Amino acid sequence: MPNQATLAEIEIAELTQTVDDGRAPADPFKLPAALRTLLDTRLADLKTKDAATLTTEGARAGAQVALRTALDTLNTLLRDGYNFIKALPSYAITPAERIAVFTSYGWESGELGSLDDARVESLAGQAATATPGIPNAAHRYPAQLLGLVAAQLAIVNANQPLATGGTAQAATAARDAALELLRAANDRVRFFYCSASDDGDFTPELAKIGRQPRRAAGEAQEQPLPGVPGTATFNAGALALAVPALPAHATSLRAFRKPAGGQPELAGTSTGPTVSVVGSGPLTPGVTYELWVVGHNFRGDGPESNRVSHTA
Repeated sequence: MPNQATLAEIEIAELTQTVDDGRAPADPFKLPAALRTLLDTRLADLKTKDAATLTTEGARAGAQVALRTALDTLNTLLRDGYNFIKALPSYAITPAERIAVFTSYGWESGELGSLDDARVESLAGQAATATPGIPNAAHRYPAQLLGLVAAQLAIVNANQPLATGGTAQAATAARDAALELLRAANDRVRFFYCSASDDGDFTPELAKIGRQPRRAAGEAQEQPLPGVPGTATFNAGALALAVPALPAHATSLRAFRKPAGGQPELAGTSTGPTVSVVGSGPLTPGVTYELWVVGHNFRGDGPESNRVSHTA
């Protein structure tokens, strides 16, 4: 899932693009074509891989629910199988036959025992394996029960790889690698700015791309924090907050969200006056969130806007 480091590097790169698009070809701070292409390529790559973490995270969450439901259903079905054998009348099965059937189906010593997830999965697989080997067909699990067990076991097998996070881990690793590459590209842009004039890393042009210029000791007060945002409005369809314009002194806009009973978290960033509240991941259905925005520049975040309530 996206993290604050990812959002921060994307924000810097997008701001750099916006500023660079407005520079004339003769501007000494206009990025060289090769560096701009590198920045654009790595930004697009990170966005793609960042989005993949959201997709795999959603798939993982769905798979976990499906897996849990299937295992719980199997638990009930296997108890039905145990009770079926136990309920066979004494005139239809001898004690020796009953214990043999119990053992064949994995019920050691004819005892129910603890049905944790691993044992449930094992017993479900044993159901199909053991049934043909039981001599008396009347002692076997009913065909309908076997069909239900097989269907739920198939759901377990299909969802386990996703539910255990293997796919999500691979997507996160790919995202993190792309993040390091974009961070390096953003740093190269900063170095280019520092070399584009005699001001070096004192150049105020760095502030335009969200990077802090170096200041001499005793120098006048640096750029102020962003001002108060205008009234924030929420678009429930787009899941985005909007303000009339970026706050004064802000180079970007940040959205925050706070679930009921939870902690505030960065929800999304934008270099324009509209920002997504699901940039860092989906909202949890049924949860009520407080949503707000702040202006941001290299000094940090400015004051909060009004807060908007939304139930996902």
